Amino acid sequence: MGATQNGTSPVFGRRTAVQKLGGISLGAALLLLAARGKRVYAVAATVRHQWSGEKAQRDYYRTKPRWASWMVPQLNVRDGWSEPTAWMATIENLHRLPYIHDNFNRLLPVTKLAHHWVMVIDLRKCIGCQACVVACKSENNVPVGVYRTWVQVVETGAMVPDPAGSVVTDQGRFEPNVKRFSLPRLCNHCDSPPCVEVCPVKATFKREDGLVLIDYPKCLGCGYCINACPYDARFFNPIQQTADKCTFCVQRLDRGLLPACVTSCVGRARIFGDLNDPHSAVAQLIAQYPTAHLKSTMGTKPQVYYIGLDGALSEDGADTFNTIYPYAVGTNTEEYDDLTGKVLLETPSGGERGTP
Repeated sequence: MGATQNGTSPVFGRRTAVQKLGGISLGAALLLLAARGKRVYAVAATVRHQWSGEKAQRDYYRTKPRWASWMVPQLNVRDGWSEPTAWMATIENLHRLPYIHDNFNRLLPVTKLAHHWVMVIDLRKCIGCQACVVACKSENNVPVGVYRTWVQVVETGAMVPDPAGSVVTDQGRFEPNVKRFSLPRLCNHCDSPPCVEVCPVKATFKREDGLVLIDYPKCLGCGYCINACPYDARFFNPIQQTADKCTFCVQRLDRGLLPACVTSCVGRARIFGDLNDPHSAVAQLIAQYPTAHLKSTMGTKPQVYYIGLDGALSEDGADTFNTIYPYAVGTNTEEYDDLTGKVLLETPSGGERGTP
């Protein structure tokens, strides 16, 4: 048997290894060392193969547009948002709930989820103070000119011709049959959200507890979801350059707190809770009072319930409102553009408000 370069024989070297292994027999030790060597070699080969594949993948995506790299985490900027242990990922899914991306209409009606978050808005109590709007912008750092929630000043009814009416005009006497009240608006977190269906990169998703959220690092800002929303509840965030909307203050909800708009409502017109809990305030209100949704015929199954909603507003009338105050207008509407002169904010890319 030949000697090694340092003058010791291979057998002697193996005997030294045998001594380190606790004095087991030479034959057993040789078999053990051979097996370990094979495992080490296999692991090293696997690592080299994976590294080669990832490197090729990184090189490939470096030739692609920036947005294409969402499939390759190594190319993402480490900004605290997209990493597995990032604070935003933790806030968005603190309880590791599964994400639902499609097939909403085929969910079994008997499904009993752990939570089903909904909001009830009692229009009999809303005084239009706008505290909810201010609280939302402060809590979620919403940029100037766009809103996650807003309060419309809505008018219904008409001047009715009446010979004994109190209003005298050149056309005759009329009796006013007009009502004006405040209509809080926000994302309805639909059970069948069209915004999720149209998102090309699955940046908009629905959690099993009912929340419709946006994975901002994935969002392209294409605007498909903004146009798909029948409630004009989504907008283009000029700072993030992504789509944005109400999240029911998920960062608060996942920590056991109520949304900011609920805690700031001086009239207690906004009530939030778990519809799956029969003892919750929202479940009891829905069971006790007649409730209605906005544009329920769209088939989106909205999860914002209104008490005292005028029937004329439940469908087309929801887009008819007084525009005396800018904050009383939906931000993704032509009325808002006309009121503000169309150009309210210049985005970093130089486009007008609402354009990617």
